[in-house]
Amino acid sequence: MKVDTSTITKIRISDVHGLGPVTVFIEDHGVRAKSGDHETCAGNLTISCYGQSWTCYWGSMGPSTVAQFVTSCDADYILNCLSRGLSGTQFSGNALVELASKRVIDRRRRRNVEDWEDCYELSKHDARSLYDQIDELGFVDAPAGCMAHDELLSSIFGGDWGYQVSEGAVEPNPDYTYLKRIVEAVQQALASQLPVAA
Repeated sequence: MKVDTSTITKIRISDVHGLGPVTVFIEDHGVRAKSGDHETCAGNLTISCYGQSWTCYWGSMGPSTVAQFVTSCDADYILNCLSRGLSGTQFSGNALVELASKRVIDRRRRRNVEDWEDCYELSKHDARSLYDQIDELGFVDAPAGCMAHDELLSSIFGGDWGYQVSEGAVEPNPDYTYLKRIVEAVQQALASQLPVAA
């Protein structure tokens, strides 16, 4: 049996506007591999705030400690390591209404129509008819729910509406924004604790 010990550092961050207290646990496992003069270190980062926790393990950080590594990386990269697959945007029925309204107006006014293969200019009557139906799209809460409005969406965007809706009917994801603010606060706190280079 092999028993290893490691050093764990706990940091508590408070008084960050709009965030509750943030607790950070850093565990440096030390050097995990050597190749000639090159060393690579490993470690864990765990962040907790308001009952939610995120954690990540890095097995190859070069010669850096976890604190040095985390402060040297982009906040979006650290966020993705802590919460894989969390997107910066999310589908929104309100964004779909806005996108559809803009498309109807653009088609009526003949703006950017060269980009749409199977869309044509709308008459005043057709534009008004489509515009009057757009509000029902605001109740769609997921991309799959768009299928119930296939006829309306096809009339507005054309046959390839699925791609256009998935790319354009989005708004910022508040979960992503929240976690990014936490990560940035952690990076600032860790940077303030690092020794100043001579």
